[in-house]
Amino acid sequence: MTAKGAIAAGHPETVRAAAIILDEGGNAFDAVLAATFAACVVEPVLSSLGGGGFLVAGPADDGPGPPVLYDFFTQTPKRRERGGDLDFHPITADFGTVTQEFHIGLASVATPGTVKGLLQVHGDLCTMPLARIIEPALARKGFRVNHLQAYLF
Repeated sequence: MTAKGAIAAGHPETVRAAAIILDEGGNAFDAVLAATFAACVVEPVLSSLGGGGFLVAGPADDGPGPPVLYDFFTQTPKRRERGGDLDFHPITADFGTVTQEFHIGLASVATPGTVKGLLQVHGDLCTMPLARIIEPALARKGFRVNHLQAYLF
């Protein structure tokens, strides 16, 4: 039986990176990492190794065990500075058809967790060497930004 699936992403090159890895026999987690690394290159406005994230890994079909949550969100300082107000202010980012609230200021700074989390996922769930998973993201020949990316840049 041939396995079937779908890859969804914000840029064709992100999809292509995941598809390459699947075509070479990688598993779904290999493809997720390939897509993540590619998105950091071709979708840098919304994807970055300098942030954080989550990954829920469930067993295939009715495999053993419950889903596992990989929490590699950013880490904030454990202690709060005494006295004074926090430098933490809301702003509204306008993405054209939608707006989203973000917070800025010194208190919004955190240590990124993405790289550590992706390396943990790789060690636990991936079957291909990390160098091969990253390779499709390297955009050695360049890539075309889409209309939304051009507008945001």
